[in-house]
Amino acid sequence: MNRLLIIILSVLITSCTTGQLYYVDETGTRKLACDVEFIGMPSVDIYAVEYALSLCAKSAVKKGFAIEDVQLLKVDTTIVDAPCGNVWTHELAKKQFEKAALSKKEYGYIVAHIDLGLATLNECSHNNKINRDT
Repeated sequence: MNRLLIIILSVLITSCTTGQLYYVDETGTRKLACDVEFIGMPSVDIYAVEYALSLCAKSAVKKGFAIEDVQLLKVDTTIVDAPCGNVWTHELAKKQFEKAALSKKEYGYIVAHIDLGLATLNECSHNNKINRDT
């Protein structure tokens, strides 16, 4: 029984992708700004972590803090628009990824975007036809 539990825990731990971002406050004290974790597909989750930490880094810098990983400030956190008339959801993103309409990086960024509560309706006001065939 103990072996089975150890195997199950090992599998769960290895499929978890995590990241942390530290900043230095005005007194020179190192502090944790963000601690993120994504569980699912490690090849996609690495991008979800990158996206979340990049947004966190940009927020910390706007507040006047110095961050340790300045490369995160250079990450383009632009999200591919959801199909017209839709909001990105995990189901929609997975469907688009399986159809090869999204790269691993785009999919990972969208997963983090959704989890952070940032997904909004793509109204496609420039397009009169709303395509719901997704």
